[in-house]
Amino acid sequence: MICSIENASLKIEIKQLGGEMVSLFNKTSNTEMLWEGNPEYWNGQAPILFPIIGNLKENTYYYNDKPYHLNRHGFARKSDEWNIEKVDNLTIKATLQYSEASLQVYPFEFKLVVTYALKENILDITHEIINLDTVNLPFSIGGHTAYNILSEGSTHEDYFITFENKETEKRYFLNDNGLITGETEVVLEKSDQLQITKNLFDDDALVFKHLNSNTATLNGPTGKMIEVSFKDFPFLGIWAAPKAPFVCIEPWIGHADTIESKQDLFDKEGSISLAPSQSFKASYQIKVF
Repeated sequence: MICSIENASLKIEIKQLGGEMVSLFNKTSNTEMLWEGNPEYWNGQAPILFPIIGNLKENTYYYNDKPYHLNRHGFARKSDEWNIEKVDNLTIKATLQYSEASLQVYPFEFKLVVTYALKENILDITHEIINLDTVNLPFSIGGHTAYNILSEGSTHEDYFITFENKETEKRYFLNDNGLITGETEVVLEKSDQLQITKNLFDDDALVFKHLNSNTATLNGPTGKMIEVSFKDFPFLGIWAAPKAPFVCIEPWIGHADTIESKQDLFDKEGSISLAPSQSFKASYQIKVF
């Protein structure tokens, strides 16, 4: 099932599996901005990351002394239990609620509502998590949207990401198990520009924890392409498969486990602990040029 909305500037399509966006079409330039999901590089397009981001240590966490297993980025992106509803011509609502299957890997009663709303050349994506349980709900949430690069005749070096502020910021390296090692490398030094190269992601994602900026803009040979605004999200991932013709700009609340993880979702850096009957909202915006 595919649900679509459009205005004069944009058309988006959302599929039922994972509640995932599968098209972000710029009607002004007649250009598809979203990666196609070719499995030669990566079969994702814009998955919703919930209730974890990245990998857990040994793909395992403990709750009430019982082990539970979650694969990278959680189960929401692979779930076929989403309900997709076209609210009006400019709004799609995607809803995922706990089920017998989810309780086997995540023993908490929740409701996740992701609202996609168009306004001129901006797509607003709002995530609302509602705790339906009688205990605190631990979670992380984030986006993983992949944007097309390498238009005809261009190379990776024709693309770069600019931040709204000059940054001095380091990346946090991941090991082969997708865990943060503690090793870092400064990649922005009093600079607002990150150059894309063919080999930039040979060591996996660039994980940023301390950016001062709330926007990141993808630029190409002809100028600005995409601006992502993420003030509600304290962490940012930037990633692509090696040498792939796309780049992901990923607003995160939370990140992968560290190698020293206690394997407790309530103890994870950036994780939210939501009280019973309470709700939490976070939004980011994608502006298309």
